Amino acid sequence: MDPVQQILQLRQQGLTDELIEEELRKNGMNPKQINAAIENANTPAMPGGMPAMPQEPTMPGPMPGGPSMGAQPSGDEGNIYERIEAITESMIDEKWDALIGEVKKIVEWKEKVEEKQTKMLNDLEKLKEDFKILHQGVLGRLEDYDSRMSDVGTELKAVGKVFKDVVPEFVENVKELKSITQGVKKE
Repeated sequence: MDPVQQILQLRQQGLTDELIEEELRKNGMNPKQINAAIENANTPAMPGGMPAMPQEPTMPGPMPGGPSMGAQPSGDEGNIYERIEAITESMIDEKWDALIGEVKKIVEWKEKVEEKQTKMLNDLEKLKEDFKILHQGVLGRLEDYDSRMSDVGTELKAVGKVFKDVVPEFVENVKELKSITQGVKKE
């Protein structure tokens, strides 16, 4: 099937030019052939079924009887380009301002996050220092308790030694006292 007819048929089916280009690429046509076929499909057909020759694009503006196509554009035409440029610039400025606003929000968020991160790091360092001090305090107490327990152990040994020497004598004295008490009772 002729590519121009194929394009016209696909358009009748409701496909856009982008989808038609995609379809023609799938069928093996190169982009140059596709563009030429779409251009031919866009030109009205002459009464023999042949497409009309593409015409030179004309600038909007001059009416019949006005300046020829090769003449300089009138003030209105130059104005149109200026207006289009102004509208385009204002649209770009709007989008740019919106983008700058969003970027500022992101920068503010980043600064807040960095500030929180710095605070957390400082808190963590303080916590480490506090833990170190606590650890040293606990170790100092343990050493103190250890030395006290050594002293208690030494004292208990001394008391044990004293009892070892004193208890047998004490037992002897109690026996002697018992015999005296029994002697007094018998009398």
